[in-house]
Amino acid sequence: MQDQVVMALAELFSRQQRLRGIPLVEHDEAYSSPAEQLPPQAGKVGWQAWARPDPGHFDNVAHALAMPVHKDVSAVFGHYYAGNIEACFKGLFFTLLQPWNEQDFERLQQNQIAHQMMMQKLKLSASWFLATCRDEQKLVTLNNATGEVQLERLGKGSIGVLAPSLSEFLRQIEPC
Repeated sequence: MQDQVVMALAELFSRQQRLRGIPLVEHDEAYSSPAEQLPPQAGKVGWQAWARPDPGHFDNVAHALAMPVHKDVSAVFGHYYAGNIEACFKGLFFTLLQPWNEQDFERLQQNQIAHQMMMQKLKLSASWFLATCRDEQKLVTLNNATGEVQLERLGKGSIGVLAPSLSEFLRQIEPC
């Protein structure tokens, strides 16, 4: 299943570039990424997903929380450095998060731990955020137990299932 997620993510990066060209982000010399396509122009730099030679994992997060982390979390966040992707799924507009560099990957892990601690405090099912929505009270998340991709209201839990698996979700979203 993890390989399917990595392949679906690579396909999404290809679709994005084919449909929208090379995406641009603000250039920050102090916060560089191997995904950057230099040189910067007018304060912006293009990026292309960069496959990490040694994929990152969430074993440290599982250890810190004393709970298993669904394997798709490492698959979606640990294999590439890339910019975030503006996307759409059945009328839902969101920003699919991606780590820009190792520092960003570590910050993402810390934020995932904080999200999980909030979920535990509120006695809600474990989930891992994947994307932020235009409505700031909603997130696209991965259900830790089932691997389903769901829409979640902050502090309230799942609103509904968007896709039965992360690989299926990634194959169905459209860059916008």
